[in-house]
Amino acid sequence: MINLLRFEWRKLWQQKSLYVLLGLGLVSTVLFMILSQIMLEIFHASPSASESMLAVLQYSSYPTILGVFLALFACQDFTQHTIKNVYARGYSRSAVYFSKYLVSLGVAIVMALFYMAFGFIFALIQGGTVTTLADYQCGNWALQFLVVFGLHGLYFGISMMFGKLAGSLIVNLAGIDFFFVLANSIFSIAKIDFDITKYSLEVVLTTLMTDPLSQGDLIRAIVMPICYAVVFVGLGWLINRRRDV
Repeated sequence: MINLLRFEWRKLWQQKSLYVLLGLGLVSTVLFMILSQIMLEIFHASPSASESMLAVLQYSSYPTILGVFLALFACQDFTQHTIKNVYARGYSRSAVYFSKYLVSLGVAIVMALFYMAFGFIFALIQGGTVTTLADYQCGNWALQFLVVFGLHGLYFGISMMFGKLAGSLIVNLAGIDFFFVLANSIFSIAKIDFDITKYSLEVVLTTLMTDPLSQGDLIRAIVMPICYAVVFVGLGWLINRRRDV
């Protein structure tokens, strides 16, 4: 397993797409921070750099960048038809699957920290101040990483289920949102009073900026990421075990 982790790690940093995506994420973060500053000046508000840092993941393109990255990373061996060579070395499918999972999860967390740090520094350049975060803000900041864990599990599981880059990209970028919109429309037509979009991880991430969080939002922020990760990573593992290569 250690050798597999090293192999996946080396292969990951050789992907040019990773650096392109990181750059696109930085550009989107800069645009978000500039637009936010303009809006805040209109309303005569002045959040600190610490508070701006908390909003980076919610309002930047991080979920999109993560979805694209995981589709590219998870499907690389299937797309290039090199997965047989990995299995031929005597590694089990489960070992290969979870080595990819652990390496990509580490990158997802590092990316989140990277964008937060960049947002903090950029806010300071814009004139923001450093302030101490309130207890609820520290809690919301910690919950963001739980949502990152859930988003990673969702996108990774879907990508490994498909094993094809095109299908994974379509579902990760548009398919999930389309499902929630379609389901909400069906509920509306059937006159069922149930807002399913509250259970979307991107919506859960956005609610973490609410002060204070309602009990329902807090429960969803804790439970939903774990459920998404367990279900989709588990499904991806089961399908991957039975896939012909």
